[in-house]
Amino acid sequence: MTKAVVIGGVSWNTMVFLDRFPQPKPQTVFASRSHTTIGGSGAGKALNLRALDAEVDLWALVGDDPRGADVRDRLAAAGIRFHGEVDPLGTAHHVNLMDADGDRISIFVNGGSLDAEVDPEPMRQVMARADLVSITIMNHCRPFLPLADEVDADIWIDIHDYDGVNPHHGAFIEAADMLIMSSVSMPQWRPFLEQRIAAGTTVAIATHGAAGASGITEAAGWVDVSASPAHVVDTNGAGDAFMAGFAMSWLVTADLNRAMEAGAERAALAVGSAELSPATRFG
Repeated sequence: MTKAVVIGGVSWNTMVFLDRFPQPKPQTVFASRSHTTIGGSGAGKALNLRALDAEVDLWALVGDDPRGADVRDRLAAAGIRFHGEVDPLGTAHHVNLMDADGDRISIFVNGGSLDAEVDPEPMRQVMARADLVSITIMNHCRPFLPLADEVDADIWIDIHDYDGVNPHHGAFIEAADMLIMSSVSMPQWRPFLEQRIAAGTTVAIATHGAAGASGITEAAGWVDVSASPAHVVDTNGAGDAFMAGFAMSWLVTADLNRAMEAGAERAALAVGSAELSPATRFG
């Protein structure tokens, strides 16, 4: 069984669905529906990897509060082993406004302790046994980068909507064996990913939302895939699902085209679901 470790990126989310985003003026807005659920990029990756039968360990900062208890319950119900430290600021809480096109406005009601001092040492042995390690690009996850450099696992780094200049991402980009990003904020994503392959990154991927995704390796060159057909319910977690689908296929086949298609298929399932991972069932 594939062993995966995910570091960081868990929140409790309030999802509010609107026909359209409101104009910036005082008003009353009626939502079409709403619900609360687990959120965060780390949770999205962990849940999708687990749904694809990986053995998953997840480390994150979570508060000693009711939302933290809900997070732990959801992860346990999915069969994910949770490790972590108590966030003194409480569990991160995001309110996500979603419009009918799947676009999102995220309101960080509680962003959690972004710069907390954490001890990565308890995760050393867990990471040493992993086939893949995914590290979220949060400041308090930086101490895990040296540990990742010592293990044999593929190190997955998702730099999300990196714009090509933000210095926050630098150490994470350098640590990545497997790099994934959204192309939304970087028109020059193709030469950027080519540069990363030349620098030694094994696989580099840009996702383009409804326009599909593009991936590159030194051996295969570029592979572009279309987005798989989907009825859009909630676009949250699409990139995390893509990464999980790609990674699980890549570990078995090392075939870029097949892995890209597997990623696109998993992303389509995710956007057709109200949860981060469509195959996850909570008790």
